[in-house]
Amino acid sequence: MKLIPILLLINTVAFAQTSQKKKIGEEIEGHFLGNGKAIVATATKTKEAKGNPIENGTPAEYEIRFSDKKLKPIKIGCCEMTLINEGDLDNNGADDLSVFQAPMNGCTYSMTTYSFINGNWRKIVDTFLIPTGCESINHNDLQKMIFRENKNIYYLEKDLIDENGKLIKKKATK
Repeated sequence: MKLIPILLLINTVAFAQTSQKKKIGEEIEGHFLGNGKAIVATATKTKEAKGNPIENGTPAEYEIRFSDKKLKPIKIGCCEMTLINEGDLDNNGADDLSVFQAPMNGCTYSMTTYSFINGNWRKIVDTFLIPTGCESINHNDLQKMIFRENKNIYYLEKDLIDENGKLIKKKATK
């Protein structure tokens, strides 16, 4: 008889973990239309790579697809990416989306932030580079890279002159 309550507890914990909205990864959930409806965004490979692009090969291509067809896919190009639900940065009532993207070659990633405005995806933070030294960046640090403060949007950029890669707060200009 003691087994039944334990099984119920395990089932409840497992359901709670799978029903949480994922804010970062290759598949995330957000209110990207601003209507309160949860929508899933997925990083999708649309073209397979053929050889090394540096040696005249063809790189893989990616886009972000959405579970609601009202949202047009965002063509990203090369290469693999991590999606980040940024919440409502531009105060338009809809969640915004950042893309942390691997380089075609090397260790300097890029970050771009989009908002769905008037039926189209628009950059609200210009693309900026994130040198990683070929080390991984944890999800907590990625989620802190773009933020809203006093009605302005900011991003953190590494100071390339500082040997420790100190982060500098910069105001987004879009």
